[in-house]
Formats: sequence, C-alpha cells, structure tokens
Amino acid sequence: MLESLGPQAVTNTVLAPTIFHEDWWLNAATNSTHEMAEVSNSGTVVGRLPYCRARKYGLAWSALPELTHFLGPAVDEGNGSINTRFIRRLEITRDLIAQLPRAHFMQIKCHHGVSDVIPFQEQKFRTSVQFTHEIQPAAEDVLWKNLRHERRRVITRAQETLDISAYDDIPAYMHFYNANLVSKGIKSTLNNVACSRVIEACLARGRGRILAAKDKNGVLQAATFCVWDATSMYYLMTTRSETSGNGAVSALVWEAMKDAASRQLIFDLDGLATHGSIMFYAGFGGTVAPRYVATRMSLPIQMAYTLLRSSSEHQWFI
Repeated sequence: MLESLGPQAVTNTVLAPTIFHEDWWLNAATNSTHEMAEVSNSGTVVGRLPYCRARKYGLAWSALPELTHFLGPAVDEGNGSINTRFIRRLEITRDLIAQLPRAHFMQIKCHHGVSDVIPFQEQKFRTSVQFTHEIQPAAEDVLWKNLRHERRRVITRAQETLDISAYDDIPAYMHFYNANLVSKGIKSTLNNVACSRVIEACLARGRGRILAAKDKNGVLQAATFCVWDATSMYYLMTTRSETSGNGAVSALVWEAMKDAASRQLIFDLDGLATHGSIMFYAGFGGTVAPRYVATRMSLPIQMAYTLLRSSSEHQWFI
C-alpha cells in the first residue's frame, strides 16, 4: 500500500523554482547521492546548483538524474535595475560553476527560468537550445478548439473504446512500460528502481499522477505519468501496447491537459527531438518555448561525439 503524506503545499521558491529542484525529488531520483553547489551572501543562500556524479564508460560523468528533465542554476538575483540584477546573476552563476567537479562529460539542462547561459559560455561550455511545447491553462472548450482537427478526431475515437482513470500500482506500471519496449525491440535506458522511487514519492505527496487507459475488458492499453509544481505540469513518461490503437496516448495527453488547466498550470509536453514528436505535440496547440543546455566535454569525448554526431547513435552521450 502506498503511504500518503497527505496534502502537500506546492510553493516554488527562487532557490527551488521547479519540482526537480526540490530536495525530496532529488533524494528520490538519486537515492540521496546528489550534491549541491551553493553561494551565500552574508549568511543567506543566494544560489544553488544541484548536480549528480556518476561513472560511465569508466569516465567521470555528470548529467541529469532519473526522470529529471532539467535543473540548472537557481539564483536569487535580488532587486534593482535590469543591469544590476543581470550582473548579480552572472556573478552568482559563475561562483556556482566554479564549484562543479571536474568531469569528462558534464551536461546541464536549464529550467524555464534561465534566460541566458552566458556564464557557462565563459567557462568553455558548449551551449545550445532545446524546445518544448507549452500549453497555457484555459477553459476546456478553448483547449479543445485549439487542438488540430485530426487530433480531436483520434481522441474522440479513443474515448469510445477506452476508460481513463488514475492508477497507483507502480510495479504494474513499470512492468507494463518495460514490456512495451521489449515488444518493440527497444532497450530501456531508465533505472527502474530510481523511477519507482520517484513515482512513489510524487504519488505520496500528491505531486504526480499515473493515468491509465483500459479497454472495455479492463485490460491496460496505455498509461502516462505527469508531475507538477506551482507553475507547470510536466509530461514525463508514457507507454502503450501494440494493440492500443492510434488514439490512446492522445486521449491520455488530453486528460492530462485538462487536469493541468484545472490547477491553473502550464502543461509542458517536454522536449522536441524527433520529427514524430514535433508533429505529435503540435497537434495539441500551445507555443514553443526554449530550454538552454550547457555541455562541457573532455577532448576524447569531443572526438567521439564528432565521429558519431551524424549518426543516431550520438544520443548515447545524453
């Protein structure tokens, strides 16, 4: 039985701007092995940058923890003019970066509150940008109208054959997720133990929800896992069986969108990486928003990446 911690206040702070920055999330995602760079001013913490060390291919590595889609520096830039706050933010972020460990590979995907990566550029990080679709909260009829016609059609069809409801059987969800990957000949890159810890922590705090789509015989056909903080709901994991039909995931996303809107939250559909994901997410309306990425690689890793970047295999480094 999942132990509930009762209603949890959802209050983002300057130093914990997203759910991914919260201590309980980081503890669950890393099994309490994460570390924290911090900067203080007169005894008050004004900057935090979580990071996670690992060994990969025998090399020192630092990237995002499990199911953590972005982190990046959380900085209290204080008050003052735009220029004053920019300089203060620059200085604090520089000091945070200076505390990061040496690694052959380090990648920091920044949260939506990071408006530039200038301090990372100064420290020889390669900087880039990824994009996500964000759907602003609105009335259900407005959200429905903003869907593309084809998306509305497949959702309506799916709703005729599927029942969608909350689901709290974490082992069954993870088994279903992995079994669907195996059936497609795909090897999972997720740590099942860490994922289960994160999902359990979210469900116990009322900060996440698994939605399941079952057919009329009660057989699980598709499921998705979303989490939220004070500003956004994040679409983290989704899976479907080969027999689920084309509209099962669309129907789940639609239910999650409505849930986010009812909480007055932005619905963040996660990164846009492939042509398929771009076209799928575009069907739900919304606007494209940037997420900045800073990456620093040793010379051997740079050479390996250069050789592989023209191949789909280059995704190994993320």
